[in-house]
Amino acid sequence: MAKKIRLDFSKVEERSGWNTKEIPEGLHEMKIVGAEVGEAKDGTDMITYALVPTSAKYKTRRFPYYCKLQPNQLFKIRDLFVAVGLTIPKKVTTIDPEAPVGKLVAAEISDETGQYAGRSTVDGVYGTDILDDADDAGDEPDEDDVDDEEEYEDEVEEDDIEEDEEADALADELEALSLPELRKRAKGLGIDHAGVKKADLIALVLEEELGEDEEDEEDDLGDEDLEDDEDDEEYEDDEDEEEEEEPAPKRRAAPARKPAAKATPARRTVKRR
Repeated sequence: MAKKIRLDFSKVEERSGWNTKEIPEGLHEMKIVGAEVGEAKDGTDMITYALVPTSAKYKTRRFPYYCKLQPNQLFKIRDLFVAVGLTIPKKVTTIDPEAPVGKLVAAEISDETGQYAGRSTVDGVYGTDILDDADDAGDEPDEDDVDDEEEYEDEVEEDDIEEDEEADALADELEALSLPELRKRAKGLGIDHAGVKKADLIALVLEEELGEDEEDEEDDLGDEDLEDDEDDEEYEDDEDEEEEEEPAPKRRAAPARKPAAKATPARRTVKRR
């Protein structure tokens, strides 16, 4: 058994009871667990409210909310009372500092800086309904985004319906053709129909003709681009024509030389015998 020891606790300071270790910045639901009327360091009367987070992760924290009883600080007391659903009239009135105790508020938390870095402080308090508004704003998509998405889905659905109707109509048309007529049509599309059964031939013609329609649409969509390209080419040609240098003056052709006169053969004197 350990021996008893004698210690002097007369100069040991009482624990402040505050635990302001840093928690994430933003809005946190907190419970007002106490109110203490006292003085600030400058001698001003002050009410200090104790706020504890309702989250199990931060339940050991205990933040002070200082409300000095001076005209430029009374808004903090009014905000706290309004946040818990109590009415404060805009006139001289009597309040009970303990009235908000036990109620919930949404406390706005920010990080301390400088020598108090690593701790958090309460910047303001609001009604807890602001927490619901924040959650709803994050979950609900923007109205414009919803409208655009619905409009796009409607357009895609309409396009799909039109394509299906076109394919069905073409299939019915091909079914009504006789085999020789169907082969003739396939031949016009460049399809090798030798030995192909009617059902398979219809499928080939469908694929070919529907594919041609898509290519035609792409060509139509590209007409404007082609016209723009042609305009650009014409503009470039005009620039080339303007920048073309004048041709160098042609040299005059040298006069043609006269052909040299043929030498006249010398006459030989014939002596008679």
